[in-house]
Amino acid sequence: MEHVKTPKVELFDTSLRDGLQQPNLEISVPSAVHLLQRMGAFGVHFAEIGFAGANQFIVDLTQALGSVDTAATRLALFGRTRGKGARVAEWPDLEFIIKRKQRVPIAVIVVKSRLLDVENSLESTADEALLMAKETVDYLHEQGLEVFLDFEHAMDACCGRREKGIACGAEFNKRSQDYFDALTRQCVEQGVSRIVICDTNGGASPEEVADVFGRLQKDFPGAKFGFHGHTDRGLGVANTRAAVLAGAVQVQGTLLGTGERCGNVNLTTVIGGMQLRDEAQFVSPEQLAGLTSLAHSAYASFGLEAPHSAPIVGAGAFGTWAGMHGSSERKNPGAYLWCDPARVGASPVIGVNRQSGRANVILLAQSLGLTLTSEQAQSLIDANEAMVEGGGFTASEVSFRLACIKALAQHKNRFAVRSWRVFDESDEIGNRFVQAFMTLSVGESKLATSRAEGAGPVDALTKAMRKELDKWYPALAEMRLGTFTVTALDVAAHDSAAHVRVTVSFHADGHEPWVTAGVSSDLNQAALNAIIDGFDYWLGKNEV
Repeated sequence: MEHVKTPKVELFDTSLRDGLQQPNLEISVPSAVHLLQRMGAFGVHFAEIGFAGANQFIVDLTQALGSVDTAATRLALFGRTRGKGARVAEWPDLEFIIKRKQRVPIAVIVVKSRLLDVENSLESTADEALLMAKETVDYLHEQGLEVFLDFEHAMDACCGRREKGIACGAEFNKRSQDYFDALTRQCVEQGVSRIVICDTNGGASPEEVADVFGRLQKDFPGAKFGFHGHTDRGLGVANTRAAVLAGAVQVQGTLLGTGERCGNVNLTTVIGGMQLRDEAQFVSPEQLAGLTSLAHSAYASFGLEAPHSAPIVGAGAFGTWAGMHGSSERKNPGAYLWCDPARVGASPVIGVNRQSGRANVILLAQSLGLTLTSEQAQSLIDANEAMVEGGGFTASEVSFRLACIKALAQHKNRFAVRSWRVFDESDEIGNRFVQAFMTLSVGESKLATSRAEGAGPVDALTKAMRKELDKWYPALAEMRLGTFTVTALDVAAHDSAAHVRVTVSFHADGHEPWVTAGVSSDLNQAALNAIIDGFDYWLGKNEV
């Protein structure tokens, strides 16, 4: 059987343009610059950094990128063809793009490829739309820019669909297809670098995508077609895969699947899902090993947490929390994995939660270099029921490590909180007074009391604890708290008495940050448990 060579396919990311078209998603200019540098190191070929002149963000970003090296990633700006009746040299989108062509050498121009949109949205004709596209491309070429044409609603145009996916009548469908073919032929004759077939509303199927690309390859041999998918039907990844297998040379989407409505196709899923099975090569094998790191950097840049279930890059992508599966993994490592996680820079995960058993506890402990007997594993489960049930050990490897050390009777008794209470008073005009009282044991014999005021109960408790422990353990001065997140558990079953899981991140100069967790029906207790673990870990790391 003849071996089919794995096709090399370009990556085009539009996280900073199309990806920002959703509610409650923000990114700063410095974070955007850092993300583009990370994309460049990974091997993303193109990054669309915004809609030409649309807002102050894109103005500031293009200015900030003036002296920044984005390595392999070439930058692009998005814009429209000149308007109906407008002069191409005076069209604002093109003016903005041309002024920045030295740093951003690619223009992505959107055209209406469906006759319905030409007549209804542009209130124009097929001939005028073709002329607008031609003059725009010619003008950009004259200015020395590389041009990609973004064929809006291309899949609907090729499949004969109107608004809401309704089928066109035969006569209109014929006119629409003639216009689409004329537009494509014109772009090919003009030497447009990439013609991007867009599934703008995400309504296509893999079979339709394969058919459209098959026809385009036959009718326009030598032309380079890309595909831009959306996930409205949940088929974005499948449609993108179909396009690549049918000859697409470029895939467009966003690293995290962000964007309008249900989002653009998730490029991290496409990259991992296809390259790990040798269906396409987007980057080198060495660069592929940075996929997980790139994705998590992107989540951080947008102030998001990676969903546990995110394919390829989520915490659960190569993990098992089921006790029976954990037992099987112990006997036959990799039995529940579809590929080698190391190829995308990930590691197999054995999780511990309410679905787990002793086998998972033993395996996770082994991965941390700790050996527990079956009895010790059961002791850990019994002593940490809330943490196991509430996913605290899934949220924090550090808290699990400390629990293992205690189960092994190897934990050094540096300090313990014996009792605590919080006085929290507020009035109707917004005045608030919060004070925490705490009794601590330090070492084996010292007993101390402490009190402190804070901005809230957790702040007051932390200050009260530090006020005394700082005297005994100077190393704590180097450590500071970072993020603080709260997740309510089983609210439907328990209403306001539901347990909460608190995760707290800690930082110290010159050290990797660490995260701890606490679970309780009392928010303050859950937070205090996480903070105690954070202090305890740092003191152990400094061998106090």
